Amino acid sequence: MATIKNRDWVEPAHPVLVERYADLVEIYRFFKEAIQPRVDDIFDRISKQIGFVVTTTLPVRLQFGEGGKIEKVEFAAKNLQGTLFEKEFAAVFKEISGKKLGKVAAGSYKLFLIWHEALKLKLKTDWIEPAHFRKIPGIQVQPAAAQDVASQLNPGIREPAHWFDAGIALDREDEILIAAIDEVYADLKLASRVAVSRRESLKFVPGIREPAHFRQIEDLLEREDAGRLINELTAVLKKYGL
Repeated sequence: MATIKNRDWVEPAHPVLVERYADLVEIYRFFKEAIQPRVDDIFDRISKQIGFVVTTTLPVRLQFGEGGKIEKVEFAAKNLQGTLFEKEFAAVFKEISGKKLGKVAAGSYKLFLIWHEALKLKLKTDWIEPAHFRKIPGIQVQPAAAQDVASQLNPGIREPAHWFDAGIALDREDEILIAAIDEVYADLKLASRVAVSRRESLKFVPGIREPAHFRQIEDLLEREDAGRLINELTAVLKKYGL
């Protein structure tokens, strides 16, 4: 008798997607092992200069050549150009340019620099306050610097917060990126938090029911005696020649 093997109903991932995932994992492992402490320090220093936390992640684009060599590193958002962020991260970008990650295929990769400890805290406490702009205790806000940076960055920087909103569809690149971050930064529990948040956000989508009296008619039509109601309405309309 033939043995039937159970298998996942999900269609097997395309080899290209598997390779993309492996490349992103390799890049994030490099980030974590080689520059994560410096990235955290720079994020922290910028926040202190501004006076509040603008973001815990930043979109960057890496261009890889043959042999896994990093040929170019830059911010993926134009509104970050010429800002304090570009100035402070310039040294790190220069440092990793020219490095080789042999297993990474040539091409362009868009991902996020992560302020690890701050993002971990943010993901744990987002239910307390939805605001992105969090003041740092004990730090005086510098109005001029804050206004300058905020005017250039808001709302252009979209933290992975948009990953948590079920109203914004995730494309395949987002899904792979979330999986890669979840693999390397397992303590963030990013994949499970995204799944739960997107599911929960669906419960709070308000329905626009105007004019309100239309809703009453809709409720009546959904009842079991809807047929009788329609017949009565039809009779009334005929009676008055309508």
